[in-house]
Amino acid sequence: MAATAGLLFVAVAYAGPAAIIVSFLPMLFIAVAYFYLNRRDPNCGASYAWISKLVGPRVGWFNGWVQLAASVLFCIAAPVVAAQYTLQFVHSVGWTSHTLTDPWLVAAIAATWLGIITFITVYSVRATANSQWIFLTISYGVVLVTSIWGILKVAVHHPAGSTGFHWSWLNPLSLHGYSGLAAGVVLGLFLFWGWDTAVNLNEESKDASKTPGRAVIISMFFLDFIFVINIVAAQMLLPEKELANQGANLLFYFSQQVGGQALGYLMIFAVLVSTVADTQTTLLPASRLTLSMSRDRVFPRVFSEIQSKTETPLIGTLIIAGLALLGIIVRTASPTVNAGYGNIINDIGVLVAFYYGATGVACAWAYRKVMFRTPGFFITAILLPFLAGLFCFWVGYEVIHQSGLAASADVLGVLALGIPLVWAAKRYSQGEFFKQRPIAYTTTT
Repeated sequence: MAATAGLLFVAVAYAGPAAIIVSFLPMLFIAVAYFYLNRRDPNCGASYAWISKLVGPRVGWFNGWVQLAASVLFCIAAPVVAAQYTLQFVHSVGWTSHTLTDPWLVAAIAATWLGIITFITVYSVRATANSQWIFLTISYGVVLVTSIWGILKVAVHHPAGSTGFHWSWLNPLSLHGYSGLAAGVVLGLFLFWGWDTAVNLNEESKDASKTPGRAVIISMFFLDFIFVINIVAAQMLLPEKELANQGANLLFYFSQQVGGQALGYLMIFAVLVSTVADTQTTLLPASRLTLSMSRDRVFPRVFSEIQSKTETPLIGTLIIAGLALLGIIVRTASPTVNAGYGNIINDIGVLVAFYYGATGVACAWAYRKVMFRTPGFFITAILLPFLAGLFCFWVGYEVIHQSGLAASADVLGVLALGIPLVWAAKRYSQGEFFKQRPIAYTTTT
């Protein structure tokens, strides 16, 4: 959230809250699609497994590849952000006289964070869940308290440069056409991304067909509230020039203006904890996705090996973490690769838009034979997921179109690489996965 908040203001100015709300609606409808699909088939492969069964195995495998690629890219970038905030926190509390910026030191700390996250993830699902409760309570608690404090400060003391709340901030029409809409929504999709982790853990959950689906819907409302109130508070307190110039430091600067240096230090720690939590909720579903693909015998068998003591896919998780570590090293060693990471949030946003969009359309297609069973079912299981899926596809296309082929080379390369990989998976798979014929559900439950 720290990196995205500043970028959001640069992209759409004071329409940031509107961009988050517009992003929330399709994400909510995709979450509803996850609910319906998980209710029929609680598979830890989630989107990959459902699309393979309902649309076609090649499309499903490709969708799984897109999700895996997005996850690995994030697991490369996020630990680096965590390392940078670690060094900023060390400097802020006075343990160093200046902020340390040596790239190899950043890489070493990033690798350490990645190692800690990986250890918790493979140790046990219960340890992962407990750590998430701690991480999220700290990070969202600090953000929420700071945001409310900032709003009250503006309402009571009217600091210089502050402004009152404007309803236009929530108006989608303030996004300035299709280009502003796409630029804001792709950042919003990146902000919301990760809510589907609960579904990838469905096979390890109680009441696997219901609890994960309900959890993702509830989480959407909570995230939307946190994101909107934080952006609104920052826009009320900070002058426009300061909002535009802070970039990734926006949350830190905002918290300093609200409660001084002490709250600024606390916000750095909260952002650090949040980044660690986000990395964990990306590594975790990636390991379950590859487990499902391996179980279908269309991915290396080692990814489906369950460690008997921890009951987690130990080796598969370590391989994914190892790929992320390799990415961190390459990113640090190569200035060319490092320069290309400036667009990584948009790249991940496009990949997320693709696999969420495919899931929304797949839900509508899956229930096509019973779409008119009841008006409510048609709206929630067919119409809204389908429209949300198309909207996600459009956002991905529009971002690539606006950025140009050169700036979109990385994400286009990921998508293009999926085509020969699907062929290779079909060529060398030993099971019946690629021989299965798509099905359609004939009942609503």
